[in-house]
Amino acid sequence: VVATQSSGSSGINAEYGGGGSMETAVKSFVDAKASINEAKPEYFANTCVLTFIKKDNCMYKACPSADCNKKVTQEGESEYRCEKCNRSYPNFDHRLMMNAKFADASGVEWITLFQENAEKLIGKTSSELGALKESDEEAYERALDTPLFDKFTMKIRGKLETWNDETRIRMSALHVEQPDVVKECERLLSEISMF
Repeated sequence: VVATQSSGSSGINAEYGGGGSMETAVKSFVDAKASINEAKPEYFANTCVLTFIKKDNCMYKACPSADCNKKVTQEGESEYRCEKCNRSYPNFDHRLMMNAKFADASGVEWITLFQENAEKLIGKTSSELGALKESDEEAYERALDTPLFDKFTMKIRGKLETWNDETRIRMSALHVEQPDVVKECERLLSEISMF
């Protein structure tokens, strides 16, 4: 039995992918993983708890050009080169690409969060985090630890990826928000009443 959230019930809806469906199935990590195949990715919603953020390399110095997010290399005291743009800049933008562990009742899963969703998770912009990292490492660490063990509702894409002849499931957050407790309780009561 799989419950769904309609597009009118929360921010988790067809706007964030899922093959154009107006509903996103609410699935546990175990059920979602069982549905993933090579033909197409699986889109699902899940309310889960953040248990760990991999802090190493979760933020990088990126090209400041509006249409480029590639990593820059530092050349000299205050010059940063983007190989994609084939250009040097006097500054850079901080960008987030975060790997984090989330737990639901069925288990724990690594999920990748990119810029906007990582900012929602942390509650700070990448610029604010970058400034903290450069000025106060302890405050930066505390900022990354603040959302630990908080609950989040996410729209997730799970797909199979092969690298070095090893196939594994990779999950990425497409949308992150604080759960609407009332709507989450209504969904759970509806799911319970099906039994």
